[in-house]
Amino acid sequence: MHSTTRLRVVVTILATCVLCALLVRYASRPPSAVPASGPATEFSAERAMVHLRMIAQRPHPVGSADNARVRDYVLAQLRSLGLDPQVQEATGVGTRYPEAGAVRNVLARLPGRTPGGQAVVLMAHYDGVAGGPAAGDDGAGTAAILETLRALKAGSPLAHDILVVITDGEEAGLLGAAAFVREHPWARDVGVTLNFEARGTTGRSYMFETGPGNLDVVRALRQAGDVSATSLSVTVYRTLPNDTDLSEMAVLGKPALNFAFADGVERYHTAHDDVDYLDPRSLQHHGTQMLAMARAFGDGPLPRPVTGDAVFSDLPIVGLIVYPEGWALPIAIAGLVLVMVAVARLARDRANWLRDILLGMLGTFVAACVGGAVALGAGLLIERVHNVTGWGGAPVFRGLYAIALALLALAISAAVWALMRRWASVAGLQVGALIIWAIVAMLLSLKLPGVSFLFAWPLLIGAIAALGLRLTPLGTRDRLTPTMTSDVLTWIATIVVAAIIVPFLYAMSTVLLGIAGPGGFVTGALVPLLTWLLAPQLEAIGARRYLAAGTAFAASAILIISGLMTIRSSPAHPASSIILYAADADSGGAWLGVRGATAREIVKPSQASTPPVWLARLAGNPSRSVDYESVPRVSVAGPTATVVGDSTANGRRQVTLRITPAPGTEIISMRANGTEVESATIDGRPIGTSRYRGSVRPWRLDYSAPPDTGITLSLTVPAGTPVSLDLVARSPGLPTLDTVRIPPRGPDMVTIQTGDVTVVHRAVEVK
Repeated sequence: MHSTTRLRVVVTILATCVLCALLVRYASRPPSAVPASGPATEFSAERAMVHLRMIAQRPHPVGSADNARVRDYVLAQLRSLGLDPQVQEATGVGTRYPEAGAVRNVLARLPGRTPGGQAVVLMAHYDGVAGGPAAGDDGAGTAAILETLRALKAGSPLAHDILVVITDGEEAGLLGAAAFVREHPWARDVGVTLNFEARGTTGRSYMFETGPGNLDVVRALRQAGDVSATSLSVTVYRTLPNDTDLSEMAVLGKPALNFAFADGVERYHTAHDDVDYLDPRSLQHHGTQMLAMARAFGDGPLPRPVTGDAVFSDLPIVGLIVYPEGWALPIAIAGLVLVMVAVARLARDRANWLRDILLGMLGTFVAACVGGAVALGAGLLIERVHNVTGWGGAPVFRGLYAIALALLALAISAAVWALMRRWASVAGLQVGALIIWAIVAMLLSLKLPGVSFLFAWPLLIGAIAALGLRLTPLGTRDRLTPTMTSDVLTWIATIVVAAIIVPFLYAMSTVLLGIAGPGGFVTGALVPLLTWLLAPQLEAIGARRYLAAGTAFAASAILIISGLMTIRSSPAHPASSIILYAADADSGGAWLGVRGATAREIVKPSQASTPPVWLARLAGNPSRSVDYESVPRVSVAGPTATVVGDSTANGRRQVTLRITPAPGTEIISMRANGTEVESATIDGRPIGTSRYRGSVRPWRLDYSAPPDTGITLSLTVPAGTPVSLDLVARSPGLPTLDTVRIPPRGPDMVTIQTGDVTVVHRAVEVK
């Protein structure tokens, strides 16, 4: 290899690595935390952390004593700001899941210059799961609201009111938000909603969801400055079975923005979702955006202008780019026109232009498909190895493995490139790749315009760079003849295209989806598409037979082996587990169930037993993820049910039950067995199922924080039909078990979701 060529290869590789590293840093690094000494009108994470330390001392699920402690603290802070907060007590009935419960929302109003009328809603939830102190989810959102209100009070009054909605029971099924929307008069005053969530403990605060017709509010989001947001996440989130309180607010039909940080997802809903692992910079990013948008909307027009949806994405230095969805197709068409110009130029200069283009299309397609499939398989295999060995360490979200999969896809891309270069020219292969990009960009612009920017803009930049490329024609072995213009165009294209795609790949592979499943496939498919689009860069490193492919594959293998040797559970990347004691009040049987890393230490294969049907259902699917052992029954009280009404009219039977929990019960689960329930009410409120995420057959309902006096359930069934219910009550902690040794958890093992629980089952029959 000529020394000049070697230098070009080295420079290309090093510059590309530095570029990708800088882009990942941009995508992963929140802004610096503002100290408590910062200006009074600014948001300070250090000041907000004072609130967070008070909120996230211990787990505080809905209905618990610590839930009341957090609520009292929030109320006291609101009063100290001169507000007059109120508590909305209600039975929240979820409309997305079969959930209900007793909730206590904290509400307040910061008057604007013209009090009353439509307001800007600052929304978070103060409850958390029972398995952890909920510093990120959603103590950070609650603390950010308190600090934002302080900063707003320190400045000039806004034109409109700020409406504070800090809900209860979000983790139990969005219950507080449902109660607010359905029952509170302030719901009529909602002008625009800003909701703040978390799915981890670190990282940037992404704006990941909007209400319908988001062009206006996303344009306003640019006033927050340093934002991370793409219409791709909005488009994808609308198709996912995921919800936050904003899903209940959506029925109001008002504009909204939803924010969350999601790095450190292995600590989500665990005992390590605490202040020690919460990055104050993530809280700062939450608060900076909250304060900026509260001011923008608070001094802007309400109601907001009615618009359609937007296509948008943030870029380093440039910031948030926003344009109407109607522009998506013309932009894609512009890219297609440039590609057609490139095809015409190639047809003029090359005798075998059609063959070259077809090979370029084939090579791009094969590299993307094979790269996606191999990366998907590798990611699933890595996850499987860690699960089988019990190594843990959250391998799915580790950057080391993400880089390894990207290199594996690069190796496949370079190998296919070297193969195709046996028969086709650089220009022909690049034009073929551009045609693939143009096809995808056109399809996305027509079907999913919110995703179109990911292909349309790289297509435009790649086509412009391709038209500026100059080659010395030598059959299929064209030699790159760099000029100042071609080098500048190539590197501009590389920088711009990488700025669009690399942060997206980082978010998919290490923050949101992980390397197993869709995240691995997206990484494996997009890397070849990216490299083939930038053909001159790939030619510089990938046409020397199969040296580049072999080197990239070797580097990938080294990283995977390094990960398998070093990635283990640790306090920063803990393993999770749940232990439950289950008792059947009718049969007298009892079982110990263990899910997660502690299973092998507690339940031995020789002691394992098959759980009853009701307990297998409780564990979820697949139930085999829980190991069970029969244990002696200890004295634990269960729920009781009393028939308080039974009438028949118009071919319908209505049975009303008073279900009373045992002291300390957190949740009562109710499930119909062989009974066709036509409708139901809970505490006199109808249970609507039209917006449910999943099937409601057989009928079921979970009731969180049941009062000691009990709950009233009315079921309407066909006349003459008996009513059969399974009741399962859940309470926190485990009873004393003299015959079973439960080892203490180490620092690298945490409780998750419900935490350790005791459940008691009772069957109810009404003939």
